[in-house]
Amino acid sequence: MQTKVKVYRARFGITQEDLAKAVGVRRETIVFLEQGKYNPSLKLAHDIAKTLHAKIDDLFIFENDEPEYETQYILVD
Repeated sequence: MQTKVKVYRARFGITQEDLAKAVGVRRETIVFLEQGKYNPSLKLAHDIAKTLHAKIDDLFIFENDEPEYETQYILVD
């Protein structure tokens, strides 16, 4: 997983400690999250996005190891 939490946090001048307090986790959680070593729960991702005035998709990029399949549509009359 890649993350842009640090970039968005820096835009607002928020420390790791401040962000951790705002979303109810320890500072170490934010450290690991920013390093891509921790996958947040949906609730935590939502809370961080809300605090940083961003969308979850803008903050977190989840790498997909599975091959992409082409979407096929079948039209039925």
